[in-house]
Amino acid sequence: MVEPPRWIELSDGDEFAGYRIEQRLGRGGMGILYLALEPGLERRVALKLIAPEAATDEVFARRFAEESRIAASIEHPNVVPIYAAGEERGVPWIAMRYVAGSDLGRRIAREGRLDPAEAVALIAQVGNGLDAIHAAGLIHRDVKPPNVLLGGDPGSEHAYITDFGVARNIATESGLTQTGRFVGTLDYVAPEQISGEPIDARVDVYALGCLLFKLLTGEVPFPREGEAARLYAHLNDPPPAPSLYATAVPAALDDVVARAMSKSPGDRYPSAGDLGRAAQAALSGTAISIPERTVATGAAATKETRKLPEEPVEPPRNRRPFLIGGVLALIAAAIVVVLVASGGDGGGGGAETSPLTTTTQEVKEKPDPKPRLSRSALIAQADQICAEARSSYEASKDQFPDGETEAGMSAEFAQQLVENSSRQVSRMSQLNPPKGKEDEFREYLRLRKDIARMDQRALDAAKEGNPTAYVQTYESRSPIDEQLQRVSGEIGFDVCSNNS
Repeated sequence: MVEPPRWIELSDGDEFAGYRIEQRLGRGGMGILYLALEPGLERRVALKLIAPEAATDEVFARRFAEESRIAASIEHPNVVPIYAAGEERGVPWIAMRYVAGSDLGRRIAREGRLDPAEAVALIAQVGNGLDAIHAAGLIHRDVKPPNVLLGGDPGSEHAYITDFGVARNIATESGLTQTGRFVGTLDYVAPEQISGEPIDARVDVYALGCLLFKLLTGEVPFPREGEAARLYAHLNDPPPAPSLYATAVPAALDDVVARAMSKSPGDRYPSAGDLGRAAQAALSGTAISIPERTVATGAAATKETRKLPEEPVEPPRNRRPFLIGGVLALIAAAIVVVLVASGGDGGGGGAETSPLTTTTQEVKEKPDPKPRLSRSALIAQADQICAEARSSYEASKDQFPDGETEAGMSAEFAQQLVENSSRQVSRMSQLNPPKGKEDEFREYLRLRKDIARMDQRALDAAKEGNPTAYVQTYESRSPIDEQLQRVSGEIGFDVCSNNS
């Protein structure tokens, strides 16, 4: 019996595949990353040793050499160059450019969220880099903050996408390996990767949309408790609107995120570069000069032919793709989904992580999306949500009795209201009103979102130490509250008509 390969732990000064190790940068689910010196050229490189379990995967072994060659051929300013790849002591390795600096994961952990202009600029760079990867026939499969390296000065940073190709291409044309393993990271995974359907470059478009949301808000799109709940959300829940979580975000970017995170690949942007350009246009209010088109080839190419626009398109306006959750029926209950949630798998290193495991049976046992409700059912469910929100509000008022006054200006109180408002909007958005009540319910949701934005503005004012803006924001809620109660009454809500 052949003993399987084991992790090789290298120390400073050790040699591996001709490279001299200088220091360990990090370890993630797919390998260990070292800073190493290439003898002769005296060039510092990021040297990644692939995880032993990947090395023993038959698909990986068969495709490693070919995909190393393809990855090394990619030359793009937003893609970390791969210098060489091979195998040493039974362990595959990749040598790539060492980018001195940080990564998006560390920056978000430090700052929380980015200014919209800076977030969009970085997303556009990453989108261009992904286009180059897709044009070479590769799919990244794991777009996330730690896999975006940052060079240059703050405010004018250069983004590099890393950790693509060979390290993530151990799957077949679906998101699952032959053993039922799943390649991707939990908070950025496309629905078709979860369900094991055939995938193409648009799984990276979905992940890039999730990344845009993260940069704009500081939060992942679906912060659910437990892996099964987050998987279910990616499969079924509508994309969240970033403007509800950060008042500085223009509503036009809500539409960009919504389209990028569409459940159906055909409803997304055809390329990552298209997403980046759409975000830039939405932020600036200008037209897009380049027609949308797919650039992917080979395994990354889309599986259907789409007629793309020939003329420049206007920036997105109020696009709200209709999202459904029917793909759950396609998941085989016996498949085990292994989620590689590595925080340090990119070129910058990071914290060590372990795989998270859940079964698709757990996901299937979640309730299906609700059908169109009767009027009485809508009223009952909405009033229940409002009652719970009212209870949460009263608890906050008990904890911070003067929380809405200048004398009692409290970021903690404002934070609780933001969470309460956002939760209310999210839960209400899941309700499907009966025919004849769609317009009123749509107006109700709009006003609920306005309340959520007001709460976010109050929180921002509290954090900035601006008591005048803090009080004015809460006072400006009154007219919206009155409209909300009026619309609630027109629909027939009881609790909600007396609950702001």
